[in-house]
Order: sequence, then structure tokens, then C-alpha cells
Amino acid sequence: MAVIEIALPKLKKDAQVIQEVDEKVIPGLNVKLTKAGILNGLRGFFVTEDGRDVREDFREVLVLQWPSAQHFRDFVASAAFAEFSSGLKQYSYGPAELKLLDVAGDGTSIYGKDTAVIEYLAVKPKDASEAGIQSALKKLQSGLSHFGTEKVVVGSSINLETQEIAVVSAYTSEAELETVKASAARQQLLADIASIADVSNLVGHVKKEVPLAEQ
Repeated sequence: MAVIEIALPKLKKDAQVIQEVDEKVIPGLNVKLTKAGILNGLRGFFVTEDGRDVREDFREVLVLQWPSAQHFRDFVASAAFAEFSSGLKQYSYGPAELKLLDVAGDGTSIYGKDTAVIEYLAVKPKDASEAGIQSALKKLQSGLSHFGTEKVVVGSSINLETQEIAVVSAYTSEAELETVKASAARQQLLADIASIADVSNLVGHVKKEVPLAEQ
């Protein structure tokens, strides 16, 4: 089992703001995350949502691997996190969404140095009962090979009031992802999932941020 966090900050839609965040906030955040025990981290911005171009929305995403859920909880309750959150407020229009996932395996496959593109499927089963969640989760787990890469994880949320499922797959380029999307088996899997869940498909350009030693 691995614990993956998908953090979705709500940064103001302004290129100057993004530049200041890159220069003034992210270096300090990387240090704080490393000290808190983060194993791996990707950071970037979504470029499409359900096929729609969202580049000008500057929608940031971080995909972080924690040693345990308790490490995440300890960090969120820490003075370091409070300091980071306070410093980010001037660049944000609201608090970040933090989604913590319990995924099978060690979760490290998506963090390769050649990872440049991620696809994030946010899956909200129409049947929100435990049985409904497990049914959708098992269907996705059995179809992971259809994502065309070994760099893929799937898990269910453990910190949200209404449970969700997420699939995160990693690719070296958008061209590689587009080739995968053409697969009939993948298209059928996603059609099957769409019949039992609401699905959002987000594609982001990312780079590995932590561990710092691997930059």
C-alpha cells in the first residue's frame, strides 16, 4: 500500500502570480516537504480538462507520495504547513483541495525522471456506498493495462467526506498519451466506468520536484 496526495491549489489566473510562486514559494515548500518525509513529488499545471484547453486558468497540481497517512496529517497540522499556507494566501483565491489516496503497490512508478505528462482521472461513483466504490475500483484495477504504461496508480480517497477514486498515469510526452487514448480497449474501459461514475479527465505538464537531490 502507498499513500498519494493530489493537491490542487487555487492560484490566481495571472502569469505574474505564477512566476512569483515559482520563485518565492516553491523552493521553500520543497524544503518543508522533504523535511516532512515526502518520498516523491511531481508539480505542474493542467493543460486540458475533458479535452478543453485550460492553460490560461493556471490550474496547478502536485502529486506527492507520503510514507503514511499519518505523515500527511502531521504535516498539515504543523507550523511549517501553517507558514506555507499563510505565504500562499496572497497568490490564491481560495484554499487548496487536498485529496489523499490509498493506492495498491508502492506508488513510485509515476515518479520517473522522464515523466513529463500525467493524466488524472477523477472518478466519482454514482453509487457512493462502499459497495459502489469497490465495484468501480475493482473495474479500474483490472483494466490498468489499458492505460498503456506501467507508470500508473489507482486508489480511493481516505480524507474526503464523499469518497472518490483517482487514476494517475504518467507519460514522457503528450504524443505518447494520445497514442494510448486511441486504444479501443481503453475507450471501452472508460465507457464502462462512465456508466457507473462521473469522470473528469485532466492532463497536466509536470516535472519532478522532490526529492531535492534528484532535481
